[in-house]
Amino acid sequence: LYLCASSNEDMTDGEIADMGLRLAGEVINYIQEWIPGNGLGRLSFIGHSLGGLIIRASLPYLEDYASKMHLFMTLSTPHLGYMYHNSKIVDAGMWFLKKWKGSKCLTELSMTDAPKLEDTYLYKLSKSKGLNWFKHVALLSSF
Repeated sequence: LYLCASSNEDMTDGEIADMGLRLAGEVINYIQEWIPGNGLGRLSFIGHSLGGLIIRASLPYLEDYASKMHLFMTLSTPHLGYMYHNSKIVDAGMWFLKKWKGSKCLTELSMTDAPKLEDTYLYKLSKSKGLNWFKHVALLSSF
């Protein structure tokens, strides 16, 4: 069975943690509805861009399925945020979107959501449990 998650469509300006919670709820509901009893064999996730971070943010809520985690694959996910760029156009665009749209997500991605790096959401996400549950982890990107 496959689930193409939709719980965060048109809702990606908020906090990544909130998106992770919505995704976890969607996954749990799907498993309960479509896979009765102990029928779940393996659980794999494939995410693109922000979707990879949302998946990581959902994992602590899916701990009941830790033994079923099989593959975690992300494609062009900004696991390190958007801190390291050398384009004035990108800088201006990010500033504009953060100010104009009030995008909490972009603030978290640029790791400017806290004064100290160790207090930023992405740093805390890097310390959270979940990735270690997977048999296979693939982080794919190009630069």
